[in-house]
Amino acid sequence: MTIAQLSDPHIRVGPDDEGSAAALARAVDAVLGLTPLPQAVLVTGDLADHATAAEYERFAELVAPLTMPVHVLPGNHDELDWPGPHTVDCDGTRVVLCDTHIPGRDDGRLDIDWLEAELTIAAPTIVAMHHPPILTGIGGLDAIGLPAAERDALAALLARSPHAVRVVAGHVHRAAFGTLGGRAVTTCASTNWQAKLELGSPGFTVVPDPPSFLVHTGDVAHVQPV
Repeated sequence: MTIAQLSDPHIRVGPDDEGSAAALARAVDAVLGLTPLPQAVLVTGDLADHATAAEYERFAELVAPLTMPVHVLPGNHDELDWPGPHTVDCDGTRVVLCDTHIPGRDDGRLDIDWLEAELTIAAPTIVAMHHPPILTGIGGLDAIGLPAAERDALAALLARSPHAVRVVAGHVHRAAFGTLGGRAVTTCASTNWQAKLELGSPGFTVVPDPPSFLVHTGDVAHVQPV
C-alpha cells in the first residue's frame, strides 16, 4: 500500500491566484515522479480558497494528470459536492474519510459514533480528516482545531482499535507528528504556503516555506519535498 497525501492547495483563479495553481501542478508532477507510483492520492481539504465553482474546476484540471484514484476531503474553506463521510479500499488498506467541516466556521467537529461504526471492521485502516486531533502548540491553529472532548473520545476509540494504524490530517499547513490513543497522527503541509513555527503564539503566520506532501507506505509516513 502506498498513498500520496496532498493538502490545502487553496486554489484561486485569475489575478487572485498568487501561485496556488502552479504550486499544485508541481506537487502533481512530483507524485507522478514517484517510483513506484502510489495506488491512490488523498487530498485532505481546503481544495479551494473561496469555494467557487471556478476554483473547483481549476482543481479538477490540475489533478487530472494523476493516473490513480484521487480521494478528497472537505476543509473549512470548502463547500464540496461530495458523497459525505465514507470508506475506500486502497490495496487492502481501508481509508476512512471523515468529515470535520462545519459550514461557515474554521474550527471542526468529528462524528465519533459514525467513525466507531466504521472501525468495527478489523482490517488495516487509516483514519483521514481535515482538522487534526492533536495540538500543535501554535495557538492560532489549535483554536480552530477539534474540540477537546472529541479529541479525547477519539483517543479512547483508537486505543481499543489496534487495526487503526494511523490518523492523517491537514489544516495546519505544516508537517507535524504526534500520537493519540497509542496511534501515530501526521499532518500534511500545504502544497503552497506554510504556517510558521511560532510555538505559544496566540495567532499564526503564513510564510512561503518550501512545500511538501506525505507518502504513506506500510507503517511509515515519508515527507516528500516538492
